[in-house]
Amino acid sequence: MATVLTTVGKGLVTSFLTGLGSPVVPQYVAIGSGSTGAVVADTTLTTEYTTGTWTGYARIAGTATQTTVTVTNDTAQWVATWTAGAAQTVAEAGNFTLSTVGLLFVHGNFTGIALSSGDSLQVTITCQFT
Repeated sequence: MATVLTTVGKGLVTSFLTGLGSPVVPQYVAIGSGSTGAVVADTTLTTEYTTGTWTGYARIAGTATQTTVTVTNDTAQWVATWTAGAAQTVAEAGNFTLSTVGLLFVHGNFTGIALSSGDSLQVTITCQFT
């Protein structure tokens, strides 16, 4: 299990800081069933749920905030919630710059969470700068 700031995500951060390129906010949160460990070279989730694979579970715009872990506003956070329409297991999440395709900023995988129809799943993605 791992959570990583991807290589592409690092490029997005430097675009924000320098004003070079066309930085886009990675506001779209995605979930999937992939069990392969997240690595910095990832550009996609291993097995992302999309409308085609699990109706209603395409990427959604997460609620973005700045939070404080160690010093004021040192952490960016995105929160998104889905309600299961059927039984499914979620084992990875990430955030992207677009609602389809887009650039993967943070990718995390975790022990699968089994959902039954009607269950809610809230995903919180954080990126702390230390």
